[in-house]
Amino acid sequence: MKRVTPLFLSVLMAFFGVPILAQCVALCGGIVVFIIASLADASGIDGPLKDHFSTLSLMLTSVMMFACGRLWARESQSETCVEWRHCCLILPAILALICWVFTLQQAGLEFTQVKVNWLSTVLIAPWMGAYIVALLNQWYWDILLLPVCSQVCFALGYGGKQWFSLRVKSRAICLGILTLGAAAAAYQAWHQAQKFPPTLYENLNRRDFDPRKWRNKLTQIQGAPTLKFMQNIPRMDGATAALPLYASAFYGLSELPKDFPSDSFLNNSGTPQAYTNIIENKADIIFVAQPSQAQKQLAEASGAHLVYTPFAREAFVFVVNKYNPVTTLSDAQIRAIYSGKITQWREVGGDTNPIQAWQRPEDSGSQTAMLAKVMKETRMSPATEKQIATAMGDVIDVVAEYQNTQGAIGYTFRYYATQMKASNGIKLLAINGISPTAENIRNGTYPYTVEAYMVTHEHPTAETQKLVDWFLSPQGQRLVEDVGYVPLIKAPQ
Repeated sequence: MKRVTPLFLSVLMAFFGVPILAQCVALCGGIVVFIIASLADASGIDGPLKDHFSTLSLMLTSVMMFACGRLWARESQSETCVEWRHCCLILPAILALICWVFTLQQAGLEFTQVKVNWLSTVLIAPWMGAYIVALLNQWYWDILLLPVCSQVCFALGYGGKQWFSLRVKSRAICLGILTLGAAAAAYQAWHQAQKFPPTLYENLNRRDFDPRKWRNKLTQIQGAPTLKFMQNIPRMDGATAALPLYASAFYGLSELPKDFPSDSFLNNSGTPQAYTNIIENKADIIFVAQPSQAQKQLAEASGAHLVYTPFAREAFVFVVNKYNPVTTLSDAQIRAIYSGKITQWREVGGDTNPIQAWQRPEDSGSQTAMLAKVMKETRMSPATEKQIATAMGDVIDVVAEYQNTQGAIGYTFRYYATQMKASNGIKLLAINGISPTAENIRNGTYPYTVEAYMVTHEHPTAETQKLVDWFLSPQGQRLVEDVGYVPLIKAPQ
């Protein structure tokens, strides 16, 4: 009985005590990291804290669980079944690894295809709080890492130096299985990264630009606004990348009651729909790139006389994987790649990878710029497509998003490439040896410099014209620069 009781307590601690303790510790660790990250952000310190929140929280949790294991070892005086108690404490980590490897393999390494079985349900139950948080934040690997790291660190803390005494077969076998499971999971992570490389989506979360959200991404107007809207606010719409700019202006220049229906005046439809909205008089002003030929024809057919007023300069850029050895391409090489004449990177001074030339949907701002600024009279090869299911149950073909593989090349605007989450995995190519820096865009030496436009009707409302004039003023151009665009004029600092 004396041997059974300590062993039973270890089983309870391993399968119930450690999960509850670890989630409490993880919550405390997350709060600490969040406070530090918030203080760093408020102080204007640029650092990795907010970008690696889950990783830092996991590291802090692991250290604290090791310390908890050491404390429990001091309180637990029983010397019976010591090696089996150690094995009990590490057993949940082994089961979690085996279950994870099997389940993810069955799903083809795709998280959205994972089917929960009875074993995973049992193992997840004590970790339900952490599981829900990980799912909501799409920290899929944390579903495995938090239980495994917590259990292992607690067990190592409890066993101390005794874990290095591998002459005890039970401990040696447990560590061996744990190592094999960790190696299998690590291989899955590597294989998944190859199979599902980061996708460079041209989208932004509109909720990030809502003033009611804490730590929103709105940019403050410098100084007291020289223009204020009390009523008759212009209806704004535009390209995805322009939302941070005109949303900041909308909230910074308006004095709105709490119950004001902002969605009726601030929209973000994307370039194609924004052009349609202003043509159909559903918007007063849109912030977009130059129109496509189809959009010009639609405006002409509808009798809409549009005025295009530049408010910023932008660079149309080409992006590749950061490990691609190619750093610059010429105009002729880009046209040859996208017309299908060059298909291997070694033909332009790169490695032996085949070129994967990604495109954008028709009538999008970047596709319009690609055809008008780069390809000109040269015909592009057909775009890579994927099938998606619609809400009506139909399956349609759409242009696939850029997949950041070793051989990929894609194009977008500089704002996208420098603001996206996946930007640390890509690099911007120089064109004819000239890089798309702010200075090269400002002086026009970068070959693919384009202008971003405010599009209005020929006879806009008085408030709309005031907004156009404000964006061209020093204060408006300062906001353009603060958001991340290159202003038409260098605003005073």
